Amino acid sequence: MRPSLWNRRIAAGVAAGMLGLVTAACSSSSSTGSSTGSQNNSSSSATTTVTVGVLPVADVAPLYLGIKQGFFAAQHLNVVPHPLQGGAAVVSAVLGGSLQFGFGATANLVLANSHGLPVQFVANGDEAASGPGAAWSGILVRAGSGITSISQLSGKTVAANAMQGENELALDGILLRNGVSPSSVRVVALPFPTMPSSLASGEVQAVTEVEPFVSAIKAKDGAVLSPLFEGEAPSMTVAGYFADNNLLQGDPALVKRFVTAINESLDYAQAHPAAVRAIIPTYTTISSAVAAKMSLPVWGSALGTASIQSQQQLMRQLGWIKAVIPVSQLVWSGAKQ
Repeated sequence: MRPSLWNRRIAAGVAAGMLGLVTAACSSSSSTGSSTGSQNNSSSSATTTVTVGVLPVADVAPLYLGIKQGFFAAQHLNVVPHPLQGGAAVVSAVLGGSLQFGFGATANLVLANSHGLPVQFVANGDEAASGPGAAWSGILVRAGSGITSISQLSGKTVAANAMQGENELALDGILLRNGVSPSSVRVVALPFPTMPSSLASGEVQAVTEVEPFVSAIKAKDGAVLSPLFEGEAPSMTVAGYFADNNLLQGDPALVKRFVTAINESLDYAQAHPAAVRAIIPTYTTISSAVAAKMSLPVWGSALGTASIQSQQQLMRQLGWIKAVIPVSQLVWSGAKQ
């Protein structure tokens, strides 16, 4: 087994270690906020540089579109995206003060808050499609595997992009609804781009994937057992943009300007799929040919707080958190809901 494969038996230790790193970053951050460009009580007429932690995936296309279309410039913001390799790194950078905003999954934000880390969603990120026909995520198996139903995943090894992340949460919800105990499935952590080859080699028997990798696996005769996010809850809130309490309390005017621009960007992206497909290859390794055909995430400016709460209920059922966290603790009061 490759060193990069982690299973659920050590997931708690891994999660604790990652949260420890994030906590250390939080405790070492300056009480005056970030030093990368924002200033407390910033004027709406002064151009301010803000940094945003992102992942190199299609989900954050609205941010890049908003920069290109001038939505942030209209709010006197110079936005600098900082691509990072995982959600924990984004949270750590925001709490440490090197980034003002970050893009992260719902499960990650809930887990951070459950460990006392003061981060809040300020805007929507992206959502699951409203039905399986437009799904941009999936649980897939390789051709000839003999696995034809979710119930057959018991005793199998399934890849997710992170332990106790959004993919594993959706997988566990689907397993439960199909009468399969999540503890009977061995989940291992693999990056999205390496999942197709690991599936083809038999290293894992199923993967929890997102586009464009869903299409890549299907093109090689892979089969979708179930949509992933759409299988857990159609239109569920997958991710959002967040900030820490230092910024939210120290410079709410700056946060409001960012939120105004990102909300406009989210609505623009949903209404202009051709523009999304054109910009994705400029900041990811996804080719123009693949971007032209892949199913796109769903975007919109309203943050689905009911979905966040339902995901918390599942997290509590699975033992990931001890208690459901109030929405007011997870979502900034100025966020569009």
